[in-house]
Formats: sequence, structure tokens, C-alpha cells
Amino acid sequence: MKRTNKIFLAALIVITILFFNSAYLKKSTADSLTIEFKYSFHPYAGYDFKKLRDTVYTNKDHYIEVNLSTQQATLYSRDGSEFNFPISSGTKRVLKGMDTKEGLFAIQWKAKKQYSVQFDSTVMLNWMGFNNGIGFHALLGKSYYKYLGKKNVSHGCVRVSREDAKIVYEKVEKGTPVLVHKGNNAIKIAFTSEGESYNQYSYKDTYNLLKERYQKIYDGDCLISSNEKILVDENNINSNGLPIGNSELIPARQNLRPTTLWVDSSRLEEERLAEIFSGREKSDFTLNEFLDARN
Repeated sequence: MKRTNKIFLAALIVITILFFNSAYLKKSTADSLTIEFKYSFHPYAGYDFKKLRDTVYTNKDHYIEVNLSTQQATLYSRDGSEFNFPISSGTKRVLKGMDTKEGLFAIQWKAKKQYSVQFDSTVMLNWMGFNNGIGFHALLGKSYYKYLGKKNVSHGCVRVSREDAKIVYEKVEKGTPVLVHKGNNAIKIAFTSEGESYNQYSYKDTYNLLKERYQKIYDGDCLISSNEKILVDENNINSNGLPIGNSELIPARQNLRPTTLWVDSSRLEEERLAEIFSGREKSDFTLNEFLDARN
């Protein structure tokens, strides 16, 4: 074999070896990188957080939600059942009338029959007061029935049919929370659960704490803040009520710490997300200094 052919053949062999080694190294490096840098996107990264609401808790068996915009109310029960009923709230349009105030209240007192001193001793049946002189009640006649669920025509109270008022009256107790809003509340009510930890503060402290928590939601810092579970009842909700925030100020995005992105691999991501939103201590996050913002 000529010398030129030998040189050409040797060069071809070297090039072939280098090519396959290079391909092998690339594949090995790619495999190594894939193993070392595994990650997944947080499922809430593109979530619309305008639906986010703060939560307070009740150990009562019921709570009431009143929507002034729809003139509808709902009695929620701990067993999961709901009782919907139409109402007619207050308005400034009538003589000596006032708009029913929005806020988070609690039933302060009840009476089978109450007389309105301000309005010629009008008889109010199944009275359930929650905001000073404002409360749920029925009337003797039925002429107001045509407005229930359709128009606010009362002087400030929440009028209910005699049938519905009786049902609600028999179920609720003193301290039952009442959430009154126009559909833009930044808070909701939930029932307590056995085994969970709840804190209760004075009216003033609860008022200020809720204002601070709303601001964190507005600023997009809700998920990176420690939000304890607050218990509410007649002991820390007085007749003036608590603020309910404004959901229109809630941004579509919330800030997410690395602790909400990188978690203990032994836990399902759905479980970790549930715990993040429950406000529990994030004790199961990885202790990696780079990935865990706590360090």
C-alpha cells in the first residue's frame, strides 16, 4: 500500500474515533445535565390571583352572607348545606332611610318580636341584630314580599319573609358571623376544623390585622407572608363590624418565593400547595441555601 493511502486511512480512522467520542461526550453531558438540573414550573405561576381572598374562621355551626348587589342571602351550615333566601336591604331613597352597611359582623342579639322605636313601634318579627340598630327581620304584613330579592326598600335593616326569617332565626346563635358585601369583598368565612390551630384577638387588633393582611394581598405579598388562622365571633366583632377589603385592588399576580417552587421531593406537589395556602409552617421545604429563601 502506498504511503499516501496509509496516511489517508490513518487520518480517516482518527476522524471517525473523534466523531464518535464527541457524540458520546455530548450525550453523556446532556444526560448529566438533565439529571442534575431537573425542575418543574409552579402550577400557580400563571394563575389569576384576582380570585384570591383572605379567610377568617368561625367555630359556630352557621354563618350568613348577604349580597347587597343581588339582594340575596345565604345561610351556610357546617354540614355543608346551604339555605338561600331573598332579602330587601336599606336605602337612602326612602324617608329617614340609610344604606345597609357593608362589613363583617356577628349576630349580637335575637328576639322573637322587636318594636322599632324610630318607626312608630313597627313590629319586627324574628329579629337578629348585627350592626347596632340594623338586623334581619320580618314584618307582620306581606306587602313588602314583592320587593324581596328585587329591590332595596327598607330603612336600613335586612327584610326577610316571615317563613325564611323563622328558619334562619331557629338556626343561628349569638356570635354567628354575617358577611355583608356588594360582590367586591376581599375576605370570606370558613368553618373551623378539628386539630387545626386558630388565634383570636381583640376587636381593635383584629381590625388592624385584617387591614394589614389586605394590603399584603394588594401588594402581591400574600403567598410570601405568614397568615395565621383568625377566629371570629361576638367576642372580637362588635356592632360596628370589621373591614372586608376591596377585591378590585387584588392584582392578577402574586410574588412567589423559591420555597413555593422547590419542595421536599417526598411530598406530592398538590399536598405542598395545599399546605402553602393553608398558612401552615413550611417545615418540609428543602434546606438548600440556594433554593430555600429561609436560609
